[in-house]
Parts: sequence; C-alpha cells; structure tokens
Amino acid sequence: MKRLEVFVLILLITVFTSNMLANSDIFSFVHKDYDFVLRFSKGGSWYQELKKVTFFKFVLDRKGLGFEDAFLRLLEDMKYRTGIDPEVVTDAISSDVLFASKGLDVNLMEFVAFDLNYYFELIKTLASNAIVVFETKNPQKLPRALAYLLSLSYKQVGTNYIIGDSLFCGVSGRYLVVAGSKQALELALKTYATPEMQLARSVRDFDRLRAGTFLVSGYAKPGALKLEMPGTGVVKWENAEQIIFYSTASAGSFNFTIEQRNKTKLVSKKSSDAILELPNAWNYYMVISSQNTENVIASMKSWFKGTEGELTKLISLFEYLTSLSTSVYTTGRIETGEFLFIFDNFVGKDFEVQLSKVGARGDVQKQEWYLQLGATQLHIFKYSNKFFVGLLSKERYLQLERTRKKLKDFPIFNDFARITNYEFKVFIDVGDLVKSTLGFTLSSKLVFWSYNSDYFTFYRIVLS
Repeated sequence: MKRLEVFVLILLITVFTSNMLANSDIFSFVHKDYDFVLRFSKGGSWYQELKKVTFFKFVLDRKGLGFEDAFLRLLEDMKYRTGIDPEVVTDAISSDVLFASKGLDVNLMEFVAFDLNYYFELIKTLASNAIVVFETKNPQKLPRALAYLLSLSYKQVGTNYIIGDSLFCGVSGRYLVVAGSKQALELALKTYATPEMQLARSVRDFDRLRAGTFLVSGYAKPGALKLEMPGTGVVKWENAEQIIFYSTASAGSFNFTIEQRNKTKLVSKKSSDAILELPNAWNYYMVISSQNTENVIASMKSWFKGTEGELTKLISLFEYLTSLSTSVYTTGRIETGEFLFIFDNFVGKDFEVQLSKVGARGDVQKQEWYLQLGATQLHIFKYSNKFFVGLLSKERYLQLERTRKKLKDFPIFNDFARITNYEFKVFIDVGDLVKSTLGFTLSSKLVFWSYNSDYFTFYRIVLS
C-alpha cells in the first residue's frame, strides 16, 4: 500500500511515444497464439494534451520530477559517447511501440515506474516468448542505440542484430522487432508476412483498436492479464471471454478503460451511499456495495497483511458485518498504511457474540473492542448507524468528525459522487499523496470504478 505509483502511472512510459497516429500494421507482427498485446500510439497532440493533466505536468516538468529533462540528458550523453544522433531514439518512440507476449502472467503495474532505467530493464529481461516492436525511420541504427541505453553489447549477424546475449533484432520495412529469443523473432517476422497467422485477423476487436485514436490500447486473454489497484485486491477475470483496453487524454484528464466481455449477462444496480458525509481526513476512499462481499474481502486483504489464521478471523467478521450493512467504505492513507473500514447502516444485534468468536476483547469505558492480530491491534466500535474496524480508535475518529470538514464540502469529490451504478468505486487524492511523500503541492485526483452492463464489465480510470 505504500507504493506511490498507483495504477494511473502506467501512462508514464507513453509520455515519450508521441507525434504520430497509430499505424495498424504494427499489430500484424503478433501471432494468433499470443495472448497479450499492448500498443503505445501517439498523435501529434497527445504530448500537449498530457501536459494539461496536472499529474503528468508535475511528472514531466523540471519544476516537478523533471522526467522529460532526464530523458533528454540521457540522449545527449549517448550522442557524446557514441555519436548516435538522439533523433534515432526520439523518432522510434514518437511513433508506434508494441509489446506482445505468450504464456506470461502480465501485470499492468509492471509498466509503472518513475525511473527510466526500469523500462530499459523490462526490455533487457524480455521473456523468450515476448516481442517489442518499434516503428522507426532508422531501423538499422536503432539496435546500436538500444544497446547503449541498455548497457549491453551489440553485434550484427547478417541482416539481423543481437543485443547482449538474449535480445534478437530483425528489420521489416520501417519496423524493428526486438525479441527475447531467436524463435520469437523468426515467428514475428513470418507472421507479419502471413496474414492468416495474425491475431488481429482472428479477433474482430482489433478493428476497433485500429479505428480509434488511442494513447494506449491492447488486447488480452483473461489468463494473461493481472491488474491490482491500491486497496482493491487483484481483479479476477473468472467470467471473462476476452479483454480489450484503451485510453485517451483530453480537457485536462486522462481516461483509461478496460472492457471485459463476459460469458453471462450482468447488471450493476443503482446504489445510494453516504460516503460524502465522512470527514476529509485521508487520501483514499472506496465504496463497495454490500452485495459484493468478494470485493470487500479483497479490499481487506490489500490493507491487512497477516497470517492465514489471522485472515480467516477477519474474513469471518467482515462477511458478517457486510451481510447486515448497505454499503462498505474503506478509508486510509496509502503512504502510511493506516486504514478504517466503515459498514454503513449496520443493523446487527448480536455483534458482541461475533466479536468474541474471533477473539476480540471489549473496553466498556471506551466503548470499543480490540482485536490483536500479530503485531497489529485493530480497533472495533459502533457509532450512530455505522460499524468500524481499523487502526483508528473511536476517540480519534470522533475527533476527526468534529474538526474536519466533510467530503461534500470539497468540489474535488463532485465527480466521485455522481457515480451511482457501480460494483465498487475508489477516490485517491493524488495531490495529498504527493505532498506527504515528496513535498510537492499540486491538485490531482484519481477516480477508479467498475460496473456491469449487459455482457460487459467495465473498469474506468480518470486521472486529473
């Protein structure tokens, strides 16, 4: 929970893949047996649109993290040491860039980092059944530049290139293919020349990805993709047939959508919650419908790291509390791990019996219970029509209610409140998180939610 790079930072790498609309031909390198495809494609306006998003402006500008300047300095150093023109690299990453793999458990969070070296390492350790494809004006020059950036050796073998011991590169027209094995390179080049071998020819959704103007887009078979957002647990694709994802940037916001096609029809009912009545004391807020116990348990496991026996106790307690509530709220501070689960409109009458079953002890004077799980002591209390479990005492919570304004008093929460059809929804005050961890001041937020509609489940992320 202490990771700053919440799912929204997946887009950092795309900052440097700008200036040209995606050419659909890059999908043609992906063999039909591959199960994950990720394309970075940028139109001429993407870079400027990204800089209108407060968070990305902070990441890029020298007044913030200075990501842009760091990258340009690296390229100038490359020119000084090797004579390679920086344009060889900037051209390659300003057009289409594609990653595809087979048989891997791809975690989208693995594409998230502040350090440029992290992305170089991803290429350096490319799996044997994975490829990276660059669209470039200089396909013959790019391997040497990549070798410098990756701090690896470089040699030409016939018309192909080898970087280090395990990166095999081949050229086809304006594309450079980098593969984790000689076999993967040969398969990619053969697939490009053989339409009936191409994944994009057998999956109709690629027509949508080709037709759309997207910043990041891709396709995945359910078993190939892993997604975990702070406080939500790992997203499960049990009912999924296939998944596509796509993103845009406009009007100061970055929008990312994962679209899951299901085997059965599902519908998210309209929910009414009172999350905006809570005090503005944390940087993380999540709302889960009480009908979705699985998401409640997943959220709990994300915040509490304990033994199997300790988790069993909490699961039993949370299932009981959820069944007798209308909504469940998770609040917390990502950088410290402080959390508080709030069960709204709780109507249970025998909760003391349930607490004794899991080993909680009561304090009559303070009107709260304590559950010791390893080195962690959980505070449990009832107040008004709500039931609380977390790291805050009842006294501390009541103090926050008295001294802090409510969420509804802050316009930044307006969009969050308008989401009424959901399985869960999450608000992260990115500005507060950056302030508390890095000391910079900015106004930035991330809203993440999931909902079902007919045969589809959607996961939406909006960062501003």
